[in-house]
Amino acid sequence: MEPRRTIADIRCPAINGLDDNIVHVLHHSMTTLVHLRRSLEVTDLQIERSRNAALASEELLKRLQHEGF
Repeated sequence: MEPRRTIADIRCPAINGLDDNIVHVLHHSMTTLVHLRRSLEVTDLQIERSRNAALASEELLKRLQHEGF
């Protein structure tokens, strides 16, 4: 039985038997895609927080103007 090279072997048995260089490139590509996806998720969260902060600032300014400041 061939030893498992990476966790990707368990998730994707179709790579069993491929050349080690190809497995390395596939693993690197998959890792890069996961990092990009996580980065996009974090960016979406940061954008949402920034929008919420901007709206809160607008509301505060309107309230202060209404109160005469």
